[in-house]
Amino acid sequence: MRLLCSNEYVKVDGDRFDVLKFILALFIIGIHTDLSYMLKPIFRLAVPLFFMMTSYFFFLKQDRLDSLEAKKRELKKYCKRILQLYLFWFVLLLPLTVFFNKWYVGAGPGLLVDVLQSFLFGNTFKASWFLMASLLGIVLVWYLSRWFKFGTMIIIGIVLYAFCCLTSNYYHLCEHIPYFAEFFDGYMSVFKRPYHSFPVAFVFVAVGKYLAEHRALISNRNLVWAIIISAVFLVGEFILIQNNHWVNRDDCYFALLPLSIALFMLIGQNHVKVTANAMKLRKYSTIIFCSHYSIALIVLHLLKGVMPQVEVLSFDICNLLVFAITLGVCLVLCRLLLWLETQDHFRWVRYSH
Repeated sequence: MRLLCSNEYVKVDGDRFDVLKFILALFIIGIHTDLSYMLKPIFRLAVPLFFMMTSYFFFLKQDRLDSLEAKKRELKKYCKRILQLYLFWFVLLLPLTVFFNKWYVGAGPGLLVDVLQSFLFGNTFKASWFLMASLLGIVLVWYLSRWFKFGTMIIIGIVLYAFCCLTSNYYHLCEHIPYFAEFFDGYMSVFKRPYHSFPVAFVFVAVGKYLAEHRALISNRNLVWAIIISAVFLVGEFILIQNNHWVNRDDCYFALLPLSIALFMLIGQNHVKVTANAMKLRKYSTIIFCSHYSIALIVLHLLKGVMPQVEVLSFDICNLLVFAITLGVCLVLCRLLLWLETQDHFRWVRYSH
């Protein structure tokens, strides 16, 4: 592997990040199918790394532009692309979304408000929160960085990320703090879950922006040690949280912050030759990310009907079966959508990725 400055490695090639995206998409399926109890905190690396990759490539383009107007146009272009991606999957998965979210119950003005809140700060179709969290995170960091220095941005991001950790993995520890539960309930009534929205994205987007604009370089040796130490802390944090039953939602761990940053930099600073079709893997990862959760719920629903007749299967084997079927369906869907977009009347299918 050849060590490069972080501002140069994309100029060599970004193919390894496309491979990484595909691997992380599998991690996401693993989370939502409960593939492995012990591997779940490692799987949680996927979202921070996705945020940093999204931010890095966006702000790398920004850094190459000279005028503020050109940067604004690129920002609008990014927002349009995310919204098109969101709209494609929202429409395609709408019947499942209505069913899973029970939108057919009590339709009225309250439902419209809930849908709008879910669109901006949560999920409409399953796992959609990442798209709006990325969009809002990019927009917030873009605008705030015009007035605040990087250090201030990082402090804001760490505070927001700590709030996400405290309200997810540490909730039942913090709920005894006066007014904590009341504050969280008030926040949820407006902004939904912070760990499924822009607060969790902010710090990773800010780091991605910094790495895109500065020649930040840390030796491989130091990065490897940072990864090892952070990974040990992550496992310890996971065991501590589980043993004390503090979990509300097991989304955010404090140790994920240094671990994901060190891992991103290590991958970025070292050139790895990729022989796979990286562009196709990038498209696959996006399609899998957007579709997998809804597919997994269908698979789980169908399997529940036959599980009583398959009593010999253990819980872990059942989860592995759900994971394998979900992945198989996602891959078939990827092939289908990529084929359809080559047909004259289905060019719009390209918005799926």
